[in-house]
Amino acid sequence: MQIDLRKRLTGRPSKELTLTVAREALADTEVLKELLNLLYEGDDPMRWRAAWVLEKVSERKPSLLAKERNSIVAMVTNGNSPDGLRRLLMSILHNLPDDRDIDVELLNYLLATMLDLKATPGVQALAMKLAARISSRHEELHEEFCYMVRNMELEYYSPGVRSAVKQCLKKKK
Repeated sequence: MQIDLRKRLTGRPSKELTLTVAREALADTEVLKELLNLLYEGDDPMRWRAAWVLEKVSERKPSLLAKERNSIVAMVTNGNSPDGLRRLLMSILHNLPDDRDIDVELLNYLLATMLDLKATPGVQALAMKLAARISSRHEELHEEFCYMVRNMELEYYSPGVRSAVKQCLKKKK
């Protein structure tokens, strides 16, 4: 299966192939394990493709990836992943159930990333949404988060990030 899945994901990615492999992963734990293996040990294009499929899996059945949370958090926060891969990994984290204590390292990373003008708008916006969700479980943290968001100099950010700011502040009201 390993060679077949790697071979199928090589080449030009498509939404159709991604959704097909995601359905297979939902039905077969061996496919899911292989995707995780490609995510953790593949080269960058393969890791990105595996993450895209796993994002679709997390949208349909997030509990399948809940055990991978710590590994995915480590991949996001270690700074070694390209922006596109980080965005997909943060999207997976956003889809996972929130049933644990606050991960301070992740929250600090998200707060710094949402303000980082060098980060892509997609990464900034997802970092903001995740930080909002994580901080919302503790009023003091959420107040600090809202303070940071309200004090962002929005003229330096993309329309997508500005929209995320408005959404986050709207949810606080």
